[in-house]
Amino acid sequence: MIKFFKAMFGDVREYFRKWSGWILFTVLILYYELLFHGMNFSLDDGNIAAIIAFAVVAGGVFGVLTGFFPPVINKILATLFTLFTGVIFIAQYVYHSVFNNYLSVMGTIKFGNQAVDNADTVISNIKAQIVDVILLAVPVLIMIVCIWTFMAFDRRRWWVNLIGAAGTALVYATTLFLMWAVDSDVYSPYNLYKEYTSVDLSVEKLGVMESFVVDVREGIAGKSSAQSRINFASGGEVDIDSLASTESTTMQEITTETVDVAEATTEEVVIDISPNVLDLDFDAINDLAGNDAVSSLSEYFANIPPTNKNEYTGMFEGYNVIWITAEGFSGYALDSGLFPTLSKLADEGFVFENYYQPLWYGSTLGGEYANLMGSPTKNGSYLSMCRAADNENGMLFSMANTLKRLGYSCYGFHDNDYTYYDRNITHTALGYEWIASGNGLEYQTDENGQDMWPQSDLVMMEETFDKYTETQPFHLYYLTVSGHVPYGYGAANAMAEKNKAVVSNLNYVLDTTKAYLASQYEMEKMLEYMMKRLEKKGLLDNTVIVLAGDHVPYDNMDVVDELAGENFGNSLEAYRSRLVIWSASMEKPVRVDKVCSSIDILPTMLNFMGVDYDSRLIIGRDILSDSTGLVLFPDRSFITDAFEYNAVTDTLTSHTGAEVSDDSFIAMQLYVADKFTAADNITESGYYTYVARYLGIDEDN
Repeated sequence: MIKFFKAMFGDVREYFRKWSGWILFTVLILYYELLFHGMNFSLDDGNIAAIIAFAVVAGGVFGVLTGFFPPVINKILATLFTLFTGVIFIAQYVYHSVFNNYLSVMGTIKFGNQAVDNADTVISNIKAQIVDVILLAVPVLIMIVCIWTFMAFDRRRWWVNLIGAAGTALVYATTLFLMWAVDSDVYSPYNLYKEYTSVDLSVEKLGVMESFVVDVREGIAGKSSAQSRINFASGGEVDIDSLASTESTTMQEITTETVDVAEATTEEVVIDISPNVLDLDFDAINDLAGNDAVSSLSEYFANIPPTNKNEYTGMFEGYNVIWITAEGFSGYALDSGLFPTLSKLADEGFVFENYYQPLWYGSTLGGEYANLMGSPTKNGSYLSMCRAADNENGMLFSMANTLKRLGYSCYGFHDNDYTYYDRNITHTALGYEWIASGNGLEYQTDENGQDMWPQSDLVMMEETFDKYTETQPFHLYYLTVSGHVPYGYGAANAMAEKNKAVVSNLNYVLDTTKAYLASQYEMEKMLEYMMKRLEKKGLLDNTVIVLAGDHVPYDNMDVVDELAGENFGNSLEAYRSRLVIWSASMEKPVRVDKVCSSIDILPTMLNFMGVDYDSRLIIGRDILSDSTGLVLFPDRSFITDAFEYNAVTDTLTSHTGAEVSDDSFIAMQLYVADKFTAADNITESGYYTYVARYLGIDEDN
């Protein structure tokens, strides 16, 4: 036996030379996974066992692949694998430091050139966290030195590689079996492995390397997986109204101080409270699609209680609509007293006391998708706005497509490159005639003839408003950019420099906070100009203005803390913001206490406009309806009127003082999981395409 092992492995030194690839790659990846997890999560959160096992598997794969060829080729491969490992971990770390979520390579590879626009922000973040970056970079250098000095990387015999491959496969299979055996949670490691749900959750529970594998697997599977039957976590619709409601969510508790013309008469006003639904034959829709994914969604939607019409249905019917997505806007900025026009709109229209703006995957494009499509985005794998645009009439219920069918002129504007994130494709699919820098708008330049960064929202409004408000009814969409990172003066941010004097005397400690407010002040000037032009043109009383942020200033959450006067840390309150829905025709504000978020804007506006839509088919819900409030976050945190769950801290908090039962919590988790599943598969399957065909709606509209 001893002779056998000596013949097979030789002495210890020879043993190491034969198996050094496996050993060093495993050590390298284990180092990275443990360091990364400790930096971003916790080493005692119950996920380490699976992460270690997947690290051993990754080390085994690299070890096997670097033993098939002559030594030089094997060393080149080993160097490439080492560089890849270092790059993927450093990229994840830096990406998270900027965007507060993790990188899906398959989801963003198409838009890699956009990273150049955030180069300054990335560099500043690397400098601020240089110690962590060094800890992640140094092992790569050490490993490469080892590869090209004392490590042999000889070509191994085929049966040695076979043993290594078999051992690696065994560890992988055993890991999956054990994850399956202990599976007890809707977001368990096994479920995240089986069905790619979220890059953030995958990185947390599977580790960086296995998340990359799952990400690539999902990207390769592509649309073929979008035809398969969908597994909904709850096995049927959960009654959210019985789980997450309080008496404060009823419509009677919403302070409605508007004066209706009908109040001046003695006639009793009958309010239509019928369901907001379309006359849909789900079986016919399924036949048009001919795939299991659409059938699964139809079954799900058929069992969802619709929201009902209410006293606000049709309140703005026939009105012009100006919709603004405000770059990097946080509602806490209004506490500065710097924004009189924006504050007027926020305080004198519909006042949503508990509105949240989650940070959706895809940065601004993700925030736009939530605002304009009433749906959360896919958390990784692809950008939902782009995938929806690919699916022909995948934006059936967007405001522009809906209003175009009613004869509205619909224009979209952006003071940045018109092709950025393929908006020349996506926003055309939303229904807009897309006008942006390089396509109808000129790039704004400084005194040296260089393009300014960021551009001026005020100039964008001045160049477009009069020209595109001549024909009524109209719907204008503005995507601002003046409030974009980075927040500093001089060349760092042209708008902050432009408005520096306005914030110089504000009582804030951080210069970054002042620069942030100075950049946002350009949007305030845009709104002031817009209001004056509306009044001069006699359009105030028949125009409704909608404004919401796309995301918080994700790279400067300390700014949010200072604006709010609190240290939020991982609190969901960092995402509390302001939603504007305002018209001069409103005599008094309407205050709404129900919790709500960005995905609720579209269905609320569709109800306001009195248009036909199906509330079952949109993930968000009309805020003014009698439905229960619910806020979804991409990491599967949620807030209801009764309680909230913070997935980062794994804490459940009651808003009523009543204890939340385990059954209620689990049922809500399943309900939330199903909402994300439905949202992802609406986009992936092109579900709205088949609804449009059933309704006979021209796919070019």
